[in-house]
Parts: sequence; structure tokens; C-alpha cells
Amino acid sequence: MIATVICGSLRLIRDRYNNYRIFKNIFWHAYNQLPLYAPYPKEYHDIAHYGAFFSAVIFPFSILPDFLGLTLWVVANSCLLFFAIKKLPLSRNKHLFIFLFSAIELCTSVTAQQFNVGITAIIILSYYYIDRKKDFWAAFFIMLGTFTKIYGVVGLAFLPFSRDKKRLLLSCLFWGVIMFFFPMIYSSPSYIFEQYHSWIVDLLGKNSQNIFAYYQNISLLGFVRKVSCGAYSDLWLLIPGIILFGLPYLRIKQYRSQSFRMMLLASVLLFTVLFSTGSESSSYIIAILGVTLWYINTPSGNRKLNQALLIFAFVITEISCTDLFPKGIRNDFIIPYSIKAVPCIIIWLKVCYELYIFNFLKREGCYNKKEHVAVVPTTSNEVDIVLPCYNPPANWQKIISDKMNQLKSFLPDKTFNLIVVNDGSTTQMDEEEIVKFRKMIPEARFISYPENRGKGYALRKGIETTRSSLIIYTDWDFPYCLNSILAVIHQLEKGYDVVVAARTNSYFHHSELGFFRSLMSFCSRIMNRVILGMKFNDAQGGLKGMSRKGRDIFLRTKIDQFLFDTEFVYLASRERDLNICEVKTDIREGVHLSHMGMKVLKKELFNFVRIAYR
Repeated sequence: MIATVICGSLRLIRDRYNNYRIFKNIFWHAYNQLPLYAPYPKEYHDIAHYGAFFSAVIFPFSILPDFLGLTLWVVANSCLLFFAIKKLPLSRNKHLFIFLFSAIELCTSVTAQQFNVGITAIIILSYYYIDRKKDFWAAFFIMLGTFTKIYGVVGLAFLPFSRDKKRLLLSCLFWGVIMFFFPMIYSSPSYIFEQYHSWIVDLLGKNSQNIFAYYQNISLLGFVRKVSCGAYSDLWLLIPGIILFGLPYLRIKQYRSQSFRMMLLASVLLFTVLFSTGSESSSYIIAILGVTLWYINTPSGNRKLNQALLIFAFVITEISCTDLFPKGIRNDFIIPYSIKAVPCIIIWLKVCYELYIFNFLKREGCYNKKEHVAVVPTTSNEVDIVLPCYNPPANWQKIISDKMNQLKSFLPDKTFNLIVVNDGSTTQMDEEEIVKFRKMIPEARFISYPENRGKGYALRKGIETTRSSLIIYTDWDFPYCLNSILAVIHQLEKGYDVVVAARTNSYFHHSELGFFRSLMSFCSRIMNRVILGMKFNDAQGGLKGMSRKGRDIFLRTKIDQFLFDTEFVYLASRERDLNICEVKTDIREGVHLSHMGMKVLKKELFNFVRIAYR
């Protein structure tokens, strides 16, 4: 951050921040519906080459004075890259190595006030969220990079790693539609449609201008072109490059290896720069991150060669275009012939070779590792049943007692341990009522606290006291048919760690459900499926079963209100060694469904965002 602020401040002091002037005026031109890709010599040199949606990205900085807007712009980009690198599953020392090795290239890009730092972060986060099964947010970053500087589209290279490719593509469509139409809020539809057309024309024109440009086309394409001075189509290099880039994707079994996936990330970062005619010196923050990820994850045992290539990249790629390098060599040799790209070309070819040759699974010791954990049946005869209770009606004790007796009659060989949690009730929970409950069900445990905290909190208080290997929770009035509870127990006995009750049409046809609550249930399923990527998307059934492993996951939940159910299923679905299944459940007749108003809905939407970012 210190380096970023210093580099930005130097440009301000010297009044050399033309790129930032271009960026901030993209918003004002869009706001005033002026052509985005026309020259404005009184405002800045050159012309804009970013998409119309970039006007929304730069908006918060555009409305500030230049000294503050520029500083916050470069800091925001660096913070995003810092955040993205820290998300990578690497040790602290490896994170530090990446930060230190890329520091000079970061300063080069920040000094140019470029968005390349942010684009690097966007590509890394696209990979990270796909790897973490958060396809909805991965799609957000892919589309963000695509609608601003095109480069972000390379995030689709991680599509094969997605567990739900259809969901990822639908999420890309969702975010693409939003980002396409969003600038129309402060401009007009006809203007935005016109600018998107102009953007395509501008990019095609820019590509032809870049071919022999002095400061552009610093890439594999540019190096070959400028050294050979030949007149040929770039397709002669692009097609072999795409084939080399794509060959490792044929090794589907290797996808399970984290090192293999990280090496592919390195390949994507290098390929993005090496095969773009628009690559300039400040673009190499993208490639240098690829170099560092290659060095950290390479399976090659030739350390001397790897270290030599790393030093070569540091000297030629990072230093050669800075004032640390002799000016004559830099201006007469390095820049005109795109020599800066040479170390990255060699390293990228080595990455492609290693991705196609080495067995990453064997190197990680997981060559014979099974993808799915076997389901082992349990012989436990004890079942803990946890019931949260808040302001129940009169005679609630008898309702619980009757339901427990019915359950025992169906499973006489089981021992049921009942745990009732009073969630700060203000009615029907005085001392006399509690004594009545203890007399009716003397073997039950009763937990109480004075303040109402929510169903999720109540269940955590109850479940943390459980001792059995089979645990069930539901509402105090047992809203589901007895067969549904028996089905959950049966699946737990089979060895499943989490059993999710999925509601059938009996719930949606309930007389008390109402249109609003029915709509909420439908929307929650869609959001769970699309945004959270949950296979078992009906998470709000209110009936769940769990083993001791499932119990540990449940106790990691943090939400106290209704969405604790969704949080539990979401956390469980992210565990690779957890077996989850679903059972269909029917709601019984005569169940009273509580009212859920807009106030509750707003709170739960906030909780949903909390879950999405866990």
C-alpha cells in the first residue's frame, strides 16, 4: 500500500496521470451521452478503449478531486490484488514470495494508473471461486473483467474445474445481462447499444494499430513480428498457441490435483499477455503473477534451471523497462523488439510441457485417492432429538409427549433422548409449565435462557449438549408426518452424515401457506441453487438429521434466525469427506405456519449474503 500511494503521488506531483483522466472521463462522457471512443484533446491524450460498464466501475473515483480519486483508484486495485493472492491456498511464505517478486511490476502498472492490477485480481478470483464451488461469484468476476477490458473472458478457461458447468454459464448470462444494461440507468438504451458497437469497432482498429507499435504488442506475437519484420497473419502463431494451451485440458484425471489447477492458472495468466497485441509494459503484472505461481507449483526437480529462469524473468521482464536498466539498451533493444516478453515465453512453454507430462496426483500422494467417501452403516441404538421452542400454545407438553410416544412405538428398540430448548419465551413457559413438562417427560433435558435469540441459536445450544451418534432436530410441534422422521433416522443408520428433508407438494398446498410465503420458498430454492451452488436446494425444511461429523459442521453455523438451515447445508455441501442425502417429507394436517413479514425478509436477505461470502 505504501508503494502504491508513493507511485500514485509521484504521478500527481508531476501532473502525469493521463490514463486516470481517460478513466474518470469515461463515466462523465457516459453520463452526458458523449461518444466514449472519440478523441478529447482538451481533456486527455489518446482515446478510451474500455467498455461502457467501466463507467460504473470508475464512478466512485470520478466524482472525487483528482488527488483523492487517483490515490483511491490505485489503492483499490492493489487491495483487490492483495485480497486475491491471499485467497490462494498457499502458505504464508509463498504469499510473501509472490508479493515481493511482483512488487516492481506492481509499481510499473500503478505508475501507469492502469486497470491491469485489477484485471489480474479478477482472473485469480475467477479461478478461486470456481475452485471453491462458488460459481455464481466466479461468474461475476468473469463478466466484470469481460465488460471492462475483455481480458476477463479468460476466466472461462477454468470452466472445466467447475462442478456445475451449467450453473456457471447461467450465472455468466445473469451477470452479463445486468452489466450490459446497468449503464443505461444513468444514460439511455440507444446510447449504450451504440457504444457497445463502437467498442467492438475500436478494439478491432486498436488491434491493427498495435502490431508494430513501439510501446504495445509486447508479447509473443509482438516479439516474433518485430524481430522478423514479416507480413503475415497472427493466426499462424495464435492457432499453435491455443493448441498448446488446450492440450493439458485433456488430462481430466489430473483436475483433482491442486498443483495442476494452479499451474493452469499460471498458464492462463501468461497466455493472456503473450497472445494479445494490446499487451504493454504495465500489462506484465498479469504475466509475472503467472511466473510466480509456476515457480511455486512446478513439479520439475531441476531447481537450478527453474531458479535461472526465475532470475531471467526478474532481470529482463521486471527490470529491463525501468530506470534500473541502462537507457540505451532499454530504448534501442528491449522495447523495440519486445524483449520483455522473452522470459515469459520460455516459462509459458515450460508450463505447457510440465502440465502435459508430469503426474501431479502421484506427486501429491493422492494417486489412488477416492473422490467419494464410503457410506458406513451405524449400529447405534440412541437418537438425540432437539426441539427449539418459543411461545408455544397451551398444553404444549402433551403435544410433545404424544409425538414422542408415537415415535417410540414405531422404533421400540431405539432409545430417544429428548432435548427441549426454550428460546426466551414470554408465554406458557413459567415455572409451573416447566414443572408440568418435567413430570410428563422426566427423562427429557430442558435448556432455557431469558432472551429470545432465534431458532438457529436455540438449536446450537441444544445440539452442543448431544451425546448420541445420531441427532435429529425439528420444530417442537413435529410438523412433519412420522414417516418423514423415520426416513431421516433410516438414512442416518445407513451411514449418512447429513440428511436433508425436502418438502413435497403437501407443503406448498398447505391452506395456511399463502402466496407470499410460497413465493419466498420458491425463490430461496432458486437462490440456493444458482448463487450458493447447493445440490440440495430445499434447505429450509426444518427437519434435519446428522451424525457426529454433521454435528461438528452444524456447530460452525453463525446465523441465529431462519437461514441457519441454509447455512448448515451449505457448509456441509462444501466438505469433501461428508456424505449428504435427501429424503422427501410430507407436512401433517393441522400444522400452524408462522407469519413471515417484510422485516424478517430483509434480515434474512442480509443473512443470505453472509452465507454467500463464507
